[in-house]
Amino acid sequence: MSLSIESKLNTTRNLLKQLGNSVSSLVNLSPEIFGDPSIESCLKEFVNVYQEAVQRLEHPSFRIATIGTTSSGKSTIVNALIGRRIAPIEAGEMSGGVLTLKHSSEHRLAIAPTEDAVWDTGEWTKLNDEDLYHRIRTVMHSYHDARKKREYVAPQVTAYIPLLPACDPSLLGLPEGIGVELIDLPGLKSVQDRTNLATIQKQVNKAFSLVSLDYMQVDDDHRKRLLEELKKVVEYLQGRTDSMIFILNRVDQRGVDDLPISLRINKLKAEIKEVLLLQELPDILPFNARFLYYAQCAWGVEALHKPSTVNQQTRLNFLKAMFQDCAGVIRLNTRENRYLKNWFRDIEDRVEDNEFIDDETMSKILYYSLEWSGGRELWQRFRLRVQESFTELVILPALVEVFDHYSVLSERLDILVQTRKLNNQEQVEQEREKIANIRQNLHKSINKIGREFKAEIEHLIAGLKTDKPEDRLKIKQDAEKKGRKGFSLIFDAISEVEGDLTKVLIVPARDALKNNLGTFELQDKLREVVSPFLAEDIARTYDNASRRLSQFSCESEYLIKRVRSDDDSKKELEHDERYVRLLYHTMKKGITARAEFILQGKAKLFEQALESLVDEQIKRLKICLSEENLKSSVELQKAAFVKLHKQLAQNLPTLPNNFFEISDTIKQGNSRKTEIVDTKTEHEQYTEFYEEGSCFKSTKTRVQTRPVNHNITAEVEYVELFLPSPDLMAKQWLGGIEKGKERLWDVLLEWIFKRLDDVSNIFEESVNDITGLAERALQQQLNVIEDGFEQEKQLWQRFEFQKVEITTIYQNLKKELNQN
Repeated sequence: MSLSIESKLNTTRNLLKQLGNSVSSLVNLSPEIFGDPSIESCLKEFVNVYQEAVQRLEHPSFRIATIGTTSSGKSTIVNALIGRRIAPIEAGEMSGGVLTLKHSSEHRLAIAPTEDAVWDTGEWTKLNDEDLYHRIRTVMHSYHDARKKREYVAPQVTAYIPLLPACDPSLLGLPEGIGVELIDLPGLKSVQDRTNLATIQKQVNKAFSLVSLDYMQVDDDHRKRLLEELKKVVEYLQGRTDSMIFILNRVDQRGVDDLPISLRINKLKAEIKEVLLLQELPDILPFNARFLYYAQCAWGVEALHKPSTVNQQTRLNFLKAMFQDCAGVIRLNTRENRYLKNWFRDIEDRVEDNEFIDDETMSKILYYSLEWSGGRELWQRFRLRVQESFTELVILPALVEVFDHYSVLSERLDILVQTRKLNNQEQVEQEREKIANIRQNLHKSINKIGREFKAEIEHLIAGLKTDKPEDRLKIKQDAEKKGRKGFSLIFDAISEVEGDLTKVLIVPARDALKNNLGTFELQDKLREVVSPFLAEDIARTYDNASRRLSQFSCESEYLIKRVRSDDDSKKELEHDERYVRLLYHTMKKGITARAEFILQGKAKLFEQALESLVDEQIKRLKICLSEENLKSSVELQKAAFVKLHKQLAQNLPTLPNNFFEISDTIKQGNSRKTEIVDTKTEHEQYTEFYEEGSCFKSTKTRVQTRPVNHNITAEVEYVELFLPSPDLMAKQWLGGIEKGKERLWDVLLEWIFKRLDDVSNIFEESVNDITGLAERALQQQLNVIEDGFEQEKQLWQRFEFQKVEITTIYQNLKKELNQN
């Protein structure tokens, strides 16, 4: 396999060198031709990208990006693949940072400077593995703690160290001289902001993808949730589905009563194919990363036929951990081989006694770990995928710009060649007149096409914004008939934004308020969908608001609290209102941040949608150069469009501040009520009669007094505060999203129009450039005709012949890479 890659690489290098040398020879043949400003700038750009491509192909590098679902042991897999403990593997360590591991004979760590970083940035050399591990771990911890208080750009950490697959090229099937990079990426739960997601997408787009799944999540109860997460991970991180290998990690956790592993994997294959819309069933490999990690690190990065450089204490530490954590794996695989079982027991005893473990013994342990962990099978599958993907992932990216810039240069040279084939003054004058007409009508034609096209798009989006589902469906179907599938994609994405915000933010917050959930319970839920800083912010305002709302009584859709206007507790109402308004404010921040994150996750989809519109606009613009009265024998059309796509900026739409306008119905009121305000006490007299006990009866009277209370009533003024109930809050938040959804269409419309304006402007500049070049060439041809042009004619014949040879080399180079 490596011979095939090496052959492909050498052939590409040779063809690229031939292309560069041939262009150089053409310049030497007629240096005055390349003195024209238009040709000169194109030549300079070509030379720059050519030289860069030569350098990249001299030192190519194969990149593997590791993606993982929650708690899938991804960083442990990375360490097992590189043969050393570098990627932090404790729980919660890799909270959002990107760790790139590059093969190098030196030990160096580079942490890129980022805005307001609260962790150390810079470069360090002469670090051992332990130093590297702890420094990386400290950076990730610092980032994790800091982003609880505010947003930060995630750490970009690069470690330059000897890597196993580069030290032992047979593992990947790579020829010598090809670099290896592994990128350990954080999961989606750690990347809940648009900036960090965009950074990661750039990394993954250029790499082979290795996806880690957790065996404990593929049972019937959890598999649906796992596949939903997997779809989001791959879609949002923009992993390459054309060259993925899936690892089902932690299969050692399989219970005795579990389904056979083959059944689980076959079912998972079919479901992943459906979820990710794959052309074929994916590779899914049962794996035990921890077992391989311990054994490989105890051996190191050297090939098995070379001596290990790992010191004895390090080896013993890894082996002790292996026998402790992987005892079940060893027992399972040695139960039918008593000799092997006793051999491992003997090694375990020697390790416990800190005895010397020689390389021969260690190589046998590694041999069995590769077999039992799935490591050997993984490297085999890697080699097959490297063979299939090497050209696309390594060679082609180095040459894309060479192809683009040569096309631009070639088309302009063809214009010169065509003008030199005009044999008389009449032909030249006719061409000059046509080109003058093109220049004269160009601006007016472009503006007309632009206005018509924009009007159609505005009408289409206005229809999609309607509340009537049947109207939206009809408009989508009409758009698809016209080849504008992009709008359906955009519409579906906007609907997904609304559904996601409702599901992951509004419903949890509403239910927490209704059920009086604990603050940390809500915060844990929110941390899965927004940054820790925002999750904590929302949870804190929720805590303050919910404690106060418990003191309110419920009346219809409102929670009401009344206090007397002359009471000191009136101040409390102000605090109650303030904390509820803060909850609305932080929810709005969370909704906006999550919406931008979803839009960024749809980057590929939006670009595909916009690409279809750009292509349609380009078809219409071509009419400017193909109308009968503007047709020229000098081929201008292809030259005008050849660098259009290359110059278009790839920028996604962003949401302005306060994008979601969430209104509340918090109200204050006053009321009056007749109440007892005081009690007056008066003393009344009354007469008491009594008899004396004697033989002779007699009656006496006595005058007494007693207190009597009289209630004094008056109208009392109350201050009232009406706060929305949790259900009403949710309705108001949803209302803000609904309004925002309409504005989102406007943002997207503005973004689309910006791209279409760019197309028109670049097209106009390009046409002006090439028509200017053609006019200069035609004037020179007039001069040549007047002077007699036999000698000049022969020169241009040689020039055209040599130019054809160069184009043949260029086409062979593209053919070698299967490019049309």
